[in-house]
Amino acid sequence: MSENVLKHHKLISIGIGLMFLLVVQSFSAPEPIFRFLVPAFLFYLFLAAAYNRWYLKQIQKYNFWVLLLPELLMAAGFGIFLTTPSQNLRGLFLTATVVFVSLTEIILGNMSENLMLNQTLIIAFGLFFGFFGAYYYTPGFEPLYLIGVFLGAALLARVFYESVPRPEKTKLVGAVIIGLFCAELFWVLNFLHFHFSVLSLILFNAFYFCLILNYYHLFNNLNFKKVQFHLLLIVFCSLVAVLATPWNILK
Repeated sequence: MSENVLKHHKLISIGIGLMFLLVVQSFSAPEPIFRFLVPAFLFYLFLAAAYNRWYLKQIQKYNFWVLLLPELLMAAGFGIFLTTPSQNLRGLFLTATVVFVSLTEIILGNMSENLMLNQTLIIAFGLFFGFFGAYYYTPGFEPLYLIGVFLGAALLARVFYESVPRPEKTKLVGAVIIGLFCAELFWVLNFLHFHFSVLSLILFNAFYFCLILNYYHLFNNLNFKKVQFHLLLIVFCSLVAVLATPWNILK
């Protein structure tokens, strides 16, 4: 039985991706019905986590932090879906999410550095976009959004640092500091009158800057040139995002 399931892991992974589409779309047409959508999505996360835990143990690569990666991706996708106003964009996004979720499931357990970085950055932007969008539409729950940004950034950073050969406490402290910084910056950025997509890009750039510099620091390979390069990179990207956006919503 176990061998047959392992042989069909790719098909099961695609099925998990399609289930995301089915669960989200079933309770969101024409508008989201939250009393059904949220419990159904949480149950979907539970089932996906149960299978992923079993699969990682079968291939002898079980790791709690690795197990969190697809869960965070699904949560980020759910947040973007809820905060995307256009139905056409929602449909396009759902199609892309099925692909991302399926690929993440297929390569589950792969700890390649470049792969982990790309997955981390995609998820980070999705989480930040979702939280900024939620604040834009329902600002009354800001304390919950701050907690969400902190947990999302901290957990993502910790997952990314899993392959670094340093003590667990060192990696955890670095991840928590990044989470606190992102939560504080999230609070500050909400005072700016830009579209939430631009604010999410700015926070994403700051997260990347802290994540990658601490990564170099953990490997004792941090120097001024690396700091200068990545600082100029995020400043340039942030300026492009601010200047290029057509959504100036100054009140």
